[in-house]
Amino acid sequence: MQIPNNFAYPLLPEWSTDEIVVATDFYQAVEQLYADKIEREEFLRKYHAYQKVVPMKMDQKKIDREFFDETGMSIYQAAKFVRNSDKKILHFDNTAR
Repeated sequence: MQIPNNFAYPLLPEWSTDEIVVATDFYQAVEQLYADKIEREEFLRKYHAYQKVVPMKMDQKKIDREFFDETGMSIYQAAKFVRNSDKKILHFDNTAR
């Protein structure tokens, strides 16, 4: 998948610097899953940390929409793919849907 060169990550103004780092780290893991490969455990570790920053499903859905609009990548679909896979190294090919 070709990832756009210039886009902004969805960040909430009330987040602390540490929370922004956690969210950005997870967004980069989503990018890596789409563009290349990532270890399942690494992705899940970053996903669980992200869920602590954004615990409410409503906020997760809003951020996913913003992320998708900016990048063409779905956080929800990426997380679902990783959770449902038992492979150690993963690559998400969203064209196969």
